[in-house]
Amino acid sequence: MATLILSRVWINRLDTGEAVNAQSWDRTQDYDMDGDVGTYAGGRQRSISVEGERGSFGCTLRRVSLATILTLREWKGLPVQVRDHRGQLWVGVYLRVVPIEQSDPAWYDAALTVRTVDAPEGV
Repeated sequence: MATLILSRVWINRLDTGEAVNAQSWDRTQDYDMDGDVGTYAGGRQRSISVEGERGSFGCTLRRVSLATILTLREWKGLPVQVRDHRGQLWVGVYLRVVPIEQSDPAWYDAALTVRTVDAPEGV
């Protein structure tokens, strides 16, 4: 029996399937929704919220080449699928890539945050 071990973050373009992958650290998830608490008669507090959730997944890709940085820059604003080392899946877009120089001039780290979007799954 084969075992799949996910030790990297994978980023795939949805339209072409092209992929970038790298070790990662500093992975964060954030989920929120629009809403507030309103005060009504007698001082009662009630939740006022809008249906729907916003999510984001941030990570720093470790030791990637300049070519990978350029690829990530080309993909800004395009729908991508991101899978982390746990197999979790996010579909979204990122609008910013932050290259971080390393002591070895051949390598960079790349920080990005994917903002989730609704995407159909299946056929």
